[in-house]
Amino acid sequence: MELSRGDGSVIAVEVAGEQGAAPVLLCHGLADSRLSVHLFTQAARELGLRIMVPDRPGVGGTDPRRLRRLADWVEDAALVLDGLRADSAALLGISAGGPFAAACAAGIPGRVRSLTLVSPLGPPGWPTRGMAPGERLSLGVAGHAPAFGGWFLGRLATLARRSPRLFLRLATSELPDIDRRAIEQPCMRDAFLTSYVEAFRRGSWGVAQDLRLLTRPWGFQLGSIEVPTSIHHGDADTTVPPQHARLYAEAIPDAQLQLYPGHGHFSIIGAAREMLAALAGLELAQRPLRRPVSATRQCSPSPAPPTTAPMLGARRDRPSREAAQAGRHAPS
Repeated sequence: MELSRGDGSVIAVEVAGEQGAAPVLLCHGLADSRLSVHLFTQAARELGLRIMVPDRPGVGGTDPRRLRRLADWVEDAALVLDGLRADSAALLGISAGGPFAAACAAGIPGRVRSLTLVSPLGPPGWPTRGMAPGERLSLGVAGHAPAFGGWFLGRLATLARRSPRLFLRLATSELPDIDRRAIEQPCMRDAFLTSYVEAFRRGSWGVAQDLRLLTRPWGFQLGSIEVPTSIHHGDADTTVPPQHARLYAEAIPDAQLQLYPGHGHFSIIGAAREMLAALAGLELAQRPLRRPVSATRQCSPSPAPPTTAPMLGARRDRPSREAAQAGRHAPS
């Protein structure tokens, strides 16, 4: 569906779940799109949730709108809530969508019931140790030349259209085995390809803007967030290092951190049903996970827990003193 801004431009939104179900606003990752909602359709229906995923400006089906700071995207988020007649919603941010979800929690707290961050990318200046070399290089380049970073990722989208197998080989070359196995599943693979290609439907401008916003001061302080917050991260993640999750938990008052042993950046989606259940107020979120041995049940959230490891339930892992100070004083 399309929602109109005041100037006549449109915001493209994909919705999973039934009208009248509990609303969840999901902020997709970098070089991703609203189509990622289809990974959560089954869980949304089973748990009584209505998951709404808008494309950000210039991405997928949404018209471009220049944003000065990441926090300025909150205006689009409010329009989406208005257009879908949601007075308030739970916020869910995945990967590079985490900062956009956090911006909403800080900027329109009266409309945000809770904040859930999954493998969230941290502000510029946070440590990149543990990040795969290619990811670290890409982030460094984006900090100096976001337009080039967007163009490069757009060229990969062209490759994804023309030679999906080669694209996947390149895109997964630095991932841990658990993530490669997750992406090899047909449902995850197809969703990943479709959403990535859709992100560049209008060219690379929107993704380049996301890179610029993510690598500049965000325009809000994580410490200003007062809504109930939970953070979920796999301890084998080499796309966004687990240290970022720890620093989020240190920076956001009373945030709860859950680390998932053996999980990476993509395999953790197999635990999404447990995370969504928490948003629905269900006890299913407390079901233990078992150590990952196969990726057979880790694609779309399913009624039974995936074959994964016991998670470290709701504990806050304290970073070092230096890291904690970085979390409190990092640019935002």
